[in-house]
Amino acid sequence: MDKKNFLRIAVILVFSSCWSCTPHDNVKDFTPHYFVEEMAVWDFTAHYALESILGLIDNLNFEIPPETETVLNSLFAKGLQREIRGVALSYNTIDPFGNPLIATGAFFYPKDLKPGGVVEIPPIALMNDNEAPSLYLERKEFSFESVPCMLGYITINPDFVGVRHTQDWPRPYLIAENAGIVAYHMRKAVEEYLLLTEDYRLNNHSTILGYSLGGSTSMAMAWYYEENPTGVTVDRVITGGGVYDGIEAFRAYVRTEKNDYQSIPMVIMGLDKYYGLNLDYNKIFANGMENAVDSPDPEEGGDGYVYWFSGKRSLSSIVHRWGSNLRNYMHEDFFTPELNGEFQKLKEPLEINSIVYNWTPRPFLDIHVIHSMEDNLIPVECSDLLYLEYKNRGCSITYDRTTGDHFQAGFKFIATAVLYLLVK
Repeated sequence: MDKKNFLRIAVILVFSSCWSCTPHDNVKDFTPHYFVEEMAVWDFTAHYALESILGLIDNLNFEIPPETETVLNSLFAKGLQREIRGVALSYNTIDPFGNPLIATGAFFYPKDLKPGGVVEIPPIALMNDNEAPSLYLERKEFSFESVPCMLGYITINPDFVGVRHTQDWPRPYLIAENAGIVAYHMRKAVEEYLLLTEDYRLNNHSTILGYSLGGSTSMAMAWYYEENPTGVTVDRVITGGGVYDGIEAFRAYVRTEKNDYQSIPMVIMGLDKYYGLNLDYNKIFANGMENAVDSPDPEEGGDGYVYWFSGKRSLSSIVHRWGSNLRNYMHEDFFTPELNGEFQKLKEPLEINSIVYNWTPRPFLDIHVIHSMEDNLIPVECSDLLYLEYKNRGCSITYDRTTGDHFQAGFKFIATAVLYLLVK
């Protein structure tokens, strides 16, 4: 066992053993081992949250049919006056190198402390330093990832690495093990917080939801809970539009030569940092994207990946500069059926983090997958592969291969999740 993995396992065992020895019967004597600091508290009603979600949809220029809005209001009608508390907190966890780290996140709970259960939802691939669940809560902004709290569920949204204390690092998307560890430690921090502040004991069951790059993260979280002695039972995973196998996604992008959400550079930069690949970006990007100076001026060696993916640029500005055609910024070696040239260095990290090939869920864990065959951001081939492989292995998996673009399928995902939680 190498030093990095030894340290990672040692830290997990220390955290886990400390928790198991905690005397729960006397809260006054209880010392938290995960929870560090309460950073913000926000009280609101389910009605406010619903209005915020409808406003978010309006901002996306996505028109909700009047009958759909009527249905939404009727679904939430019984609980619109429900009082909800949101909390942003910091907590102890580890980074992808196995080193101790202070991470952050947000969670929500009904103030009457009569929740319908626990729902954990990772965020989508956020591009800007100002975008993260805990930051939204501090600004009293609601997000799609927090919707289950409107139904009375304790809803947990980790920020993950690459936020606040580590905002100069690329976000480690597609790095499955660290996503699972950081999410688990966030759940433990929420458990400690509720015990300390409300004398409330969190149950050990979770429903996990995740869409887009949060789709693969949701599966990584379930994988971690099942393969490690966490004491958490995952009842169901509803996942959509995710990259469940990075190599399959690369093949599909090569075929289409298009991506409307410029996340590929961010993913590559993360794999480079956390796996020490020492990539030569002159052989990864092209047409100026390979420039490594944090400046908008190409004559200074800027206007490249370091400037555009520093966490300071908005998604709209990245789209305006680079467009959807991958040939605008990817090196010619990218456009081959198999990983070629400098891209070969990505092969092992992508294989290590494949949800499809590295994890077989227990037979009775229900997994529901949603993905559009017309997805313009993340290739549907990723979900096709996940479904076929898991079905062949006897897993309990259903697949809704829907239509519409990535965002339209996202609303189908939200509706499916809400319906499940209402029935549950």
